[in-house]
Amino acid sequence: MNLEDIRSQIPTCQQMVYMNTGWSGPSPRRVVEAVKNRLEEESYNGPTSKPVVETGRQLQLDTVEAVAGLLNAYPEEICITQNTTDGLNLVINGLPWQEGDEIITFGLEHSSVLLPAYSLRHRLGVNIKVLQLQPNESEDSIIQKLASSITNRTRLVFSSHIQYTSGLRMPVKSIRELTRSHGIKMLLDGAQTAGHISLDLHNMDCDFYSIPAQKWLLGPDGVGALYVKKELIPTLQPTRVSGRAALSYDDQGNYNPNNDSLDKFRLTTKSAPLSAGFCEAIKFVQEIGMETVESRALQLATQLKDMLSKVKNVKILSPLEEKLSSGLTAFQITNLSPEDAVDKLWYDHNIVSRQVKEIAAVRISTHFFNSEDELSYLVEAVSKIAS
Repeated sequence: MNLEDIRSQIPTCQQMVYMNTGWSGPSPRRVVEAVKNRLEEESYNGPTSKPVVETGRQLQLDTVEAVAGLLNAYPEEICITQNTTDGLNLVINGLPWQEGDEIITFGLEHSSVLLPAYSLRHRLGVNIKVLQLQPNESEDSIIQKLASSITNRTRLVFSSHIQYTSGLRMPVKSIRELTRSHGIKMLLDGAQTAGHISLDLHNMDCDFYSIPAQKWLLGPDGVGALYVKKELIPTLQPTRVSGRAALSYDDQGNYNPNNDSLDKFRLTTKSAPLSAGFCEAIKFVQEIGMETVESRALQLATQLKDMLSKVKNVKILSPLEEKLSSGLTAFQITNLSPEDAVDKLWYDHNIVSRQVKEIAAVRISTHFFNSEDELSYLVEAVSKIAS
């Protein structure tokens, strides 16, 4: 499939220069059709008629299988969620904590990492260590800061795999080696990775990993997935409980909890239309090939950084080293706020980007469907704004 064929399947590409996939990606027509077709099937053929119920159950199983294939995990290690934050909360609130336990996280993080951790401190007396990082911090520095912060009370390292602020690709394999050697668990926010880079959670020896459908996978809002390493499933307890949290129960108070299956987190109804879109989005990127997608996104980001480095009054904040880079590029324009720059890119040039307040930067997402012509157009627009 060549680039023009891909772009022709994504309607947004014909309307604007879309460079904000790190917030939410533009869905291909086939993803929208999958959601629409399932909605019509349920609405027109009776949502609880036997055929519709059966196809809905099969669709949920197919979605779990698709996510497992994307992440190189077992289907029983996958739980369908509402979004990345939902999955992160299932883990961090489901683990057994004692007052004085420690979580280590990082200063570049999204609120979906920092605030669940701060909430534990407020509610349960868990200590939170936030390690400050530069947007382009080196691997050696990250590992050194982490190693020097670990104590015998450290229970969890909680981090994004790719930092949404600057696109810094965290050295998760090195982090995992360090946490494993100290018996510490690792929880990763994969909001910026699924559909962006190749993932092999078994090879990574990851404990917990949460992803969304709507960003780099180009799927619908309101659905995502959580990975939990098989042997750790019994260690998590649901804080929101529905019928599947029990193997059996009765109205006399008898209750046999469902400890060994991620079904314990399921809150009765799941959206089959959203699952249909999620499943179709995974098929779309896998048909292109995740290695191809990752390579293309990184290639475009590398080109963009090189082009922006030659623009007067522009400072690149993202890593320049390839192994720490991703398809996210953050930069500042001298004497112009990121909010104003983003507005000018949209209103004057029809380019969709975003600001990142934490590092006062404009952030550009380059995904496989973006073109070299779009890069040139963006840089020309930035040059006009910066001058």
